[in-house]
Amino acid sequence: MRILAVLILVLTTSFGIFSQEIGEETRNGQLYKVHAVEAGNTLYGLHKKYNVAIDEIIKANPSAKEGLQIGQKLYIPVKAAEPQKQDLTFTLHKVKRKETLYGISRQYDCTVAALIELNPGVENGLSIGEEIKIPTGNRAADKEIQTETPQEEVAETQEPVAVLDSTLKVGDTVIHIDYQVDFRDSIVEYEVQKGETLYSISRRFMVPVEELVAHNSIRNNAIKPGQILKITLKQERIQEVEVREIVKLDSSLMKRPNLIAVKEKYKILVALPMKISDNPKVLSGMYTEETSLNGLTDLSVEFLMGAQMAIDSLEQLGLNADIEFYDTDGNLNRFKEYLGSTNKKNLDMIIGPFYPNLLAYAAEWGKSNKVPVIAVTKIPTKTLENNPYLLSMVPSDLTLISGMAKYLAKHHPTANIVIVDGENTEVNERIAYFKDVFNKSLAPGKSASIKMSAIGDVSGRILVRAIDADQKNFVICLSNDVQQVMKFVNTLNAAKNYTPKYGKADITMVGLQEWRDIEALNTYYKNRFEFTFAATNYLNYETEKTIPFIHDYRARYGSDPSKYAFHGYDVLLSQGAYLFLGHQRNEGLMNHFSVQPLGFNHGSENSSVFISKQSDFEIHLLEIISNNNHFEVEQVEQRGDN
Repeated sequence: MRILAVLILVLTTSFGIFSQEIGEETRNGQLYKVHAVEAGNTLYGLHKKYNVAIDEIIKANPSAKEGLQIGQKLYIPVKAAEPQKQDLTFTLHKVKRKETLYGISRQYDCTVAALIELNPGVENGLSIGEEIKIPTGNRAADKEIQTETPQEEVAETQEPVAVLDSTLKVGDTVIHIDYQVDFRDSIVEYEVQKGETLYSISRRFMVPVEELVAHNSIRNNAIKPGQILKITLKQERIQEVEVREIVKLDSSLMKRPNLIAVKEKYKILVALPMKISDNPKVLSGMYTEETSLNGLTDLSVEFLMGAQMAIDSLEQLGLNADIEFYDTDGNLNRFKEYLGSTNKKNLDMIIGPFYPNLLAYAAEWGKSNKVPVIAVTKIPTKTLENNPYLLSMVPSDLTLISGMAKYLAKHHPTANIVIVDGENTEVNERIAYFKDVFNKSLAPGKSASIKMSAIGDVSGRILVRAIDADQKNFVICLSNDVQQVMKFVNTLNAAKNYTPKYGKADITMVGLQEWRDIEALNTYYKNRFEFTFAATNYLNYETEKTIPFIHDYRARYGSDPSKYAFHGYDVLLSQGAYLFLGHQRNEGLMNHFSVQPLGFNHGSENSSVFISKQSDFEIHLLEIISNNNHFEVEQVEQRGDN
């Protein structure tokens, strides 16, 4: 069923990746490539790599003039029109034993970069018998061994680029800097680390492999740990001139305060209730027909598998971190003892735990020690009060209700909207909140009314009075009590059958996502009324994004991923990329992340709501609604959110 020997026995994983382009962003109409800085990067290297003048890089990244920092995110402006690449012709080469990229480049008189361009992925290693493309066109002669460099190079001056400062207001004066940059050669000595190659070092310091070979008399591409390499770098001298200008700020570019300090290496704790002591066979991954696992253990295994897949993706984005797994066993006292009162383990992030009492303790511990805690299950909104270090990845019940209200106000303001009376105070508070959000979400100049109706008896004669046979109807029940839900569904069905006229009426049944788990709720009724609900996620196994993940998951674990595996992958990849690297990964495989603070000094909640409906015996996604939650925590508590 699952292969977990390596996954669980190796509890700590370290990974690192060379600096690279991690995406693109558009700011004020200008397209930028986003580059994650790694040790050894220089402004001159960035200038050569991206073919962008030094002063343009500094204008877009003012702090760069003080020196580059490991993990720093730089915005590299992209020119409006890239020159067309000349077509390449190529021949094929079959890789032989002990051959390297550098050796092959020497054999065919081309550059290592040219080989990688034609054969993406070969930088990760060659396989015996693998066929790779060898350039034979004009661009094969682009080989460039830089044994001599000019003593001085002056960057061109371009128009200043507006840089966002979160402390500015519209109409404030900002200072732009024009820069003039010159260079002188600087020789650094670098000690080769275990596992490094000439190519990885060339990527790190942004110098050609050929230059490393020429300057260090390297033979057969052979280097070894501890070897000292001399590397010629450009040391820049920057002069600046102030230019004052009044700008209009784009508030959409504002980001929440950084919760994690920049480090060369981070440490992440994943706390899950594996309950290994009660489920020893989890370690072997070998199950028999007699094997009986705790439900949370099964869920935790799936979540952890997906999280391990996310670690690989984070590595490719440039994150360098240790991942530690801890089996909470659902034991609060043991978890307290493990964390301690202070952050002696130097944790930078906690994922989980699942149990509410353990999560509540982790949240307080994170607040005291300034360590973000990522909640991956639905939590009470009150837990987010006065704790900016707690981030909830699952929308609360009120957020789901708000999302449905906004969807109907946006797309069906003129429809006949009917809400059945609640059976208790909690449901009536949900109804009041739905009506409030709906009315506030109507477009300017639009007005609509919501009808309230009792369910009545199962004959449907009471409920049918609220239905308009001549227009579209949305009949809403916000209860999650099984008996109340079944009474509502049976009564709605009777109302539609009340007369042939109402049998033709367009009626949509709106409820809660928990209804999908009610076994007594016949699929026939869900399809007849196109059951519509607000959900925390949406999973389609046949999309261009999910199919490759499923294939990789099968190859790695020998089983198919469940929704918990998708959830583990989405959460760790999204929050790891954003909080550590500043790289937005809002679009998950089954989740969408719009994580916003509930208010000043409060925690953050994912406000993305998936409006879905059941039709033709399948679930269809209608829209993703992202709420900006502005309600006060005290109001949420009074409404009974849980």
